[in-house]
Amino acid sequence: MSPYELELPGPYVYTTDGKLIWSGADGSTTELFHDLHVCIYGGSDHLCFFQGTQIEGYARGRNVIINNQYQPTAVVQSGQGLTLSDMHELEVLDGERMLFTVYQPRQYDLSAYGIKTQQGWVMDGVFQEVDIKSGAVLFQWGSLDHIPLTETYVPLGINPVVGDGLSNTTAWDYFHINSVDKSSQGDYLVSARHTSGIYKISGKDGSVIWQLGGLNSTFHMANFNFSSQHDARFHKDNNTHTVLSLFDNGSNNYRNTSLTSSGMIVSIDHQTNTATLLQRFEAPAPGLRSTSQGNTQVLSNGNVFIGWGSIPSFSEHTADGAPVYYATLTNPDSMNYRAFKYNWTATPSDPPDFTAQAPSNGATSFWASWNGATDYTHWNFYGTSSASDQFVLLAKIGKQGFQTTYTSPSFHLLAFAEAVAIDGSSIKNSSVVKVS
Repeated sequence: MSPYELELPGPYVYTTDGKLIWSGADGSTTELFHDLHVCIYGGSDHLCFFQGTQIEGYARGRNVIINNQYQPTAVVQSGQGLTLSDMHELEVLDGERMLFTVYQPRQYDLSAYGIKTQQGWVMDGVFQEVDIKSGAVLFQWGSLDHIPLTETYVPLGINPVVGDGLSNTTAWDYFHINSVDKSSQGDYLVSARHTSGIYKISGKDGSVIWQLGGLNSTFHMANFNFSSQHDARFHKDNNTHTVLSLFDNGSNNYRNTSLTSSGMIVSIDHQTNTATLLQRFEAPAPGLRSTSQGNTQVLSNGNVFIGWGSIPSFSEHTADGAPVYYATLTNPDSMNYRAFKYNWTATPSDPPDFTAQAPSNGATSFWASWNGATDYTHWNFYGTSSASDQFVLLAKIGKQGFQTTYTSPSFHLLAFAEAVAIDGSSIKNSSVVKVS
């Protein structure tokens, strides 16, 4: 997860019982991190995330890939002269290419909307598919070329996020692209919050093949509706049927279509042009309504993991919708754009952190932690005495969480800690420190 609106925003990895494994926070309170998840790059698991500055409802920044030693492997940026990358999407395809969004202000005739004294500004919802190593743009699509302004549900100037259309910094965000996915057939799935529409985009010419939801839905939605949605993903797509998942916010604080938000699995029948809700995933009672952000992740075992966006909660559900896990960040003002559950194994290149303190010739307290390490189970603490400069094993202490503490009854002049695996093998030592 990558929570923000709290003391120290950053990308974080936790165990399911809330123990911190890795903090990628760099101390900045002005830059934000979004969309932290495990991605396969170059044939192995990496961590991918967006890092940059948020501007109202979008961001400017860069897409970062780090390996399982937490070393930077690649930084991906928008191409073809567009503004910096946006936070709303980061998906690695086949370990070689990346999909991401760009919020591109463009001059546009808005005289029909009351802006007649000057050329207006509209935000083009753009996505690019880029080769990670070369930076070459392989495909680009923009909403203004395909989706008219009349499709929006958000009036010009309704709030600062939507924009007043008077300048490039306050461009009317009529579309608000917030997810992109790609099918095995080479077409794209785009979600737009401000049109409440999900669009299948041709990978050949960028044309809209079909639209689900919004003002001009291709399909009759038989037993459900959604609005202001996020995170639309393909799960099956052929000539007769499409199965997709999405996070239905159900509200944007102005237009409300549901009392609660939910994750959804939807099936589209292209022969009858009918969309049917297969499963809805609701937060444990009394339910939650998230007016922005959120995601629905289908896990490999069929369970579904949901990040509740503007409400800093996370839940896991079985395929039939039953909740089996629920957690909430303790800071009620924090938010988290997306949350994910993955297997993640890492051995940091940096050694463990270690410090030791003692009163003069008194008991010595040790503190050890190893930011990001997943495979050690206990610590061996070593120290010297005033009578000998030889290190001796003082104690074997099981991992107590992110930080492990041990106090020796004796004074030790020098000390270090050793991270040890479950089979007893040594993984890495800390630096030797002089006890302060």
